[in-house]
Amino acid sequence: MNEENRKLFFDDDSEYTATITVTDEDNNEIEAEIIASVEIEELGKEFVALLPTTTPSDLTETEALILEYSENAKGEPVFIPIEDEELFDLVSEAFDQFFADLANEEDEEEEEEEEESEDYLDNIQILPGISIKKD
Repeated sequence: MNEENRKLFFDDDSEYTATITVTDEDNNEIEAEIIASVEIEELGKEFVALLPTTTPSDLTETEALILEYSENAKGEPVFIPIEDEELFDLVSEAFDQFFADLANEEDEEEEEEEEESEDYLDNIQILPGISIKKD
């Protein structure tokens, strides 16, 4: 993914969210936001996970969509459905691992923050006649 497209889809400082419209096998148009990208070096391909922001009324669950990502000669994004079941399974496993790693990182950060907040009095010297209360 070129830097311009990466910034378009993943810039946290942006005031807007980039959405794309995809058409499912029943010709329903679905608006979706790209939530992650994974490159599988062995295949030399990049894939994106999309989270629908709108879903057709006949769907009861919201599931992430996975598409192959490429760019045309002008550098514009091109999204291609994954038709091969084995490839889809491989890419799904890669995204499962990506999101599991991301969740573990977030859990570790939360634990570090909790440890830091619990230790806020550790470096304070206790002086006779002075008490400290936590509100």
